Amino acid sequence: MKKIIVILCCVLCVENTFSQPIVKERKGNFRSHGNIAGGYLFQQKRAAAYITGDGDIFIDNHVALTGNLWFSVPLGKKYETGIKANHQFFGGVNYHILKQGRWDPYFGLTPGIGLVSAGYKIGEEIRRTKISPVPLASATIGCNYYIGSIFNFYMKLQGVTGQLLKDVPQAVPLHELKMTAGLGWNFKIPKMPNSKWM
Repeated sequence: MKKIIVILCCVLCVENTFSQPIVKERKGNFRSHGNIAGGYLFQQKRAAAYITGDGDIFIDNHVALTGNLWFSVPLGKKYETGIKANHQFFGGVNYHILKQGRWDPYFGLTPGIGLVSAGYKIGEEIRRTKISPVPLASATIGCNYYIGSIFNFYMKLQGVTGQLLKDVPQAVPLHELKMTAGLGWNFKIPKMPNSKWM
């Protein structure tokens, strides 16, 4: 473990020393990351785990089109009822408060769709629904910190709400707070001819 920490510190120091300066013009930049992430389902009072990835394309120095996906990962067979699968896809707009600089706080609205399955009990029998599409509403806050023209650190909180109604005796709420953080990357998209955004 100590070797891994030392290697990571050396890589970060070398990258900071030799990296290009950060991109000052955000318009036309693409930023992305992938990670293992966590969530907390309020109604079920339990944690959730995901493999997640997202990307932003800046159409302006303040505005970025964004999309992200979350593939749920089972956390064992402890719970027979409640949400069993909860894959989600979102798309929307993020507003980045600062025009330029290393710090890049933002907030956004990202509606989406979930592919959800749940277990429920009827008498002594446990049943499970098929995976069904569920409309979702979502809001995001986060911050990027650019350490060069290629890499950034990021942290994001995403609140999600919706409910599964199909094939269950009563609605299953999907109110959740998701969190992800780590190392992401960014690059400038070459200007395209006849494009008013780039």
